[in-house]
Amino acid sequence: MTELAAVKAALKTQAVETPSWAYGNSGTRFKVFAQRGVPRTPQEKLDDAAKVHEFTGVAPTVALHIPWDEVDDYAALAIHAEERGVRLGAINSNTFQDDDYRLGSICHPDAAVRRKAVGHLLECVDIMDATGSRDLKLWFADGTNYPGQDDIRARQDRLAEGLAEVYERLGDGRRMLLEYKFFEPAFYATDVPDWGTAYAHCLKLGPKAQVVVDTGHHAPGTNIEFIVATLLREGKLGGFDFNSRFYADDDLMAGAADPFQLFRIMYEVVRGAGSRPRSRSCSTSATTSRRRSRRSSGR
Repeated sequence: MTELAAVKAALKTQAVETPSWAYGNSGTRFKVFAQRGVPRTPQEKLDDAAKVHEFTGVAPTVALHIPWDEVDDYAALAIHAEERGVRLGAINSNTFQDDDYRLGSICHPDAAVRRKAVGHLLECVDIMDATGSRDLKLWFADGTNYPGQDDIRARQDRLAEGLAEVYERLGDGRRMLLEYKFFEPAFYATDVPDWGTAYAHCLKLGPKAQVVVDTGHHAPGTNIEFIVATLLREGKLGGFDFNSRFYADDDLMAGAADPFQLFRIMYEVVRGAGSRPRSRSCSTSATTSRRRSRRSSGR
């Protein structure tokens, strides 16, 4: 009974950050399916998120995605959230939808395109300052589709340079969370394809840079709990995107393919003290993927 009480007490401290785009239209990689009553503005997304928190008690923060959640006054948006009982969480950047980014963003061979991408990331840091958000969450679709399309090593140099500039702009108590993705849309050489690459860059950047583990962004058979345990041991686990997959990057609902895997991951989180309130690991949604979010934007 004592152990059960401890489990219940721990669960009451759990918090899951839902993404704003989870409240919009979603679908498959081929089509967005419109739904009645879908929020039309960032404010309406926050209204829906507040209702989810009201019913569940475990979703007190909402991640924003820029420019999908672009507003004129971000401080006012933060107040809107607080008035409804939630807070603004991670600020997610977008460097994968403009035509300029066909050959990458901060890894692009053209300095002007890199400057545009870094400028957007710095804008996201400004939004963090305006909203009081702690985390800047980065995912890059950068990479190449054919051998010889660009210099692999040079792209890593450009990535390091761009990340360093943004890192230096972060204020005290802020974090840079770097996500990796096995492939898609770059099928020959993705610039941040795995946890090792993300970890190497974060290690060089410093203590404010940490790795995000997306449980749906791995090759089949990957031991994700080993990755989690290692990053916790090194103090570099910054958060999770909880998805699931059968083949490679299906972005299914969390636990859809292997429910026991989710237990194994959380076991390592608890063992590694990642579930303590001051170092909570769950920073983003357990339900929604970036692929679905792209279709949520209507773009």
